[in-house]
Amino acid sequence: MSAASHNPPRLLIPAGFGFSYMTIRLVPENGWGPAAVVGLLVLALILWGPAALKWACKAFAVRRAAKKRAAEKKEGDK
Repeated sequence: MSAASHNPPRLLIPAGFGFSYMTIRLVPENGWGPAAVVGLLVLALILWGPAALKWACKAFAVRRAAKKRAAEKKEGDK
């Protein structure tokens, strides 16, 4: 699966955050605090990780192209 075709399941988003919220609320009783926080971070990484990677790759490619264009322009002016 590529980042371009990644579409997180619509029901997983509210369900995952809802379950994480419920788990964090029960922390004082059960002591699941670290597990709930890690689970929330993993869920966010699964849902938005591919899109973030795609955005970062595109940003780096644009930056690299801009630097290359500027170097070519500077070299052409000489």
